[in-house]
Amino acid sequence: MNYMGKVAVALVLTALLSACGSTPDNGQAVTSAINTGDAVKNAQNIHQNWQGKIQSIEHLQLYSPNKYDVVQAHWKKADSIYQSFAGSPETAFKSYSIFSSTTYLERFLDEINQAQITLTKLDKLKVKSDRVLAPAIKQMAYLNSLDAARYYRSEYTRLNRFYAKLFNYIDNDDVSDAREEQEEFLERSFSLEIKTVKKIYIAPLETKLRELRRNDVRYYAPLSYSRVETEITDGNRIIDLTPRNFKAIDKKVIEIQFELDHAAHIALEVKGLRDRSKDDYENFILEIENKLLRISRALDNQDLRNQPIRSQAKLNLDNFFINGFRISIQTQPYYADDKSNDTSIEQVTALTKLVEAQKQQIQQLRLEAKPASSIDESVATQQNGNAELEIPINAAKNAEVEISE
Repeated sequence: MNYMGKVAVALVLTALLSACGSTPDNGQAVTSAINTGDAVKNAQNIHQNWQGKIQSIEHLQLYSPNKYDVVQAHWKKADSIYQSFAGSPETAFKSYSIFSSTTYLERFLDEINQAQITLTKLDKLKVKSDRVLAPAIKQMAYLNSLDAARYYRSEYTRLNRFYAKLFNYIDNDDVSDAREEQEEFLERSFSLEIKTVKKIYIAPLETKLRELRRNDVRYYAPLSYSRVETEITDGNRIIDLTPRNFKAIDKKVIEIQFELDHAAHIALEVKGLRDRSKDDYENFILEIENKLLRISRALDNQDLRNQPIRSQAKLNLDNFFINGFRISIQTQPYYADDKSNDTSIEQVTALTKLVEAQKQQIQQLRLEAKPASSIDESVATQQNGNAELEIPINAAKNAEVEISE
């Protein structure tokens, strides 16, 4: 039964009770008491239902603050009237005012009915607004998920007022204006989204960079410091282009953090080197050389300390790739019935030639480190032989990848 029907029932009950009062019969008095109790019980159920309903409509305030306030006003009035007769059922059928014959119960049901009518309008308005303003609603929800208000409170507040304005257009049936203004809202909200993502992911790294600068890292390690700045610029660019590509953003954050740590420890090494006395220079170089010796011993049991430091490092790198390729070749599985074996054999042959050429290049480097007389002999021998093959290390790397695959 709708609320208008309930009002009608109340009126009928009132009329019946009045009629019964004109003929004070015991049976009729009992019936009157029962009807009065039922009417009050019905009002109690309605009141309980609205107590729960009114707590679940707060989200509708955005769609029309005015209609929302009307619903609240009718409910508060109805609640106040109900409290007047809840403890004494007979009061429900007394006149609500000396200027009106309307009873407390009738007035209560009327207020509830008016609240329901306005709430129904508000629900329909929500359906329409959700359809027209779907992009804006989705974008605002995303900003809230980023907690944009926490990072840019003033800008978020202004944007939120603009957001509410869109719903006001729908409430006034200005759909075309709502759609037009929605475009500007989306542009502004997207800008805030980018700023918020940068604030979350890049700003902490920029703070660390400023800390490095205060610690003179820019002075002691300018190249490493510049590398951090470049990585941060790249991070900002990624967010500008794809602010929701968090896989790429997370990857860049890791890279920036790596460069920050690298710049910090390089600066410490440089500072430590500058703080050394001249007597400590030799020990410092010997420490580096001993590390290179352990590497060369592990690779092919060589002692390259008769070579310059740079040459030792390069020869260790070359030996690493050669030994690595040799192991890769030797561990390749062979299947007699595999049609790809022919191709694999060709790849292994090509790789073997590549390794031999690399050996020649390494031999040439070793010869260059010998005394001048030895160099002349080596050059003569080299000229009588095959021409020197130049094979970049990157090519060797690529070959290893192809064989491994």
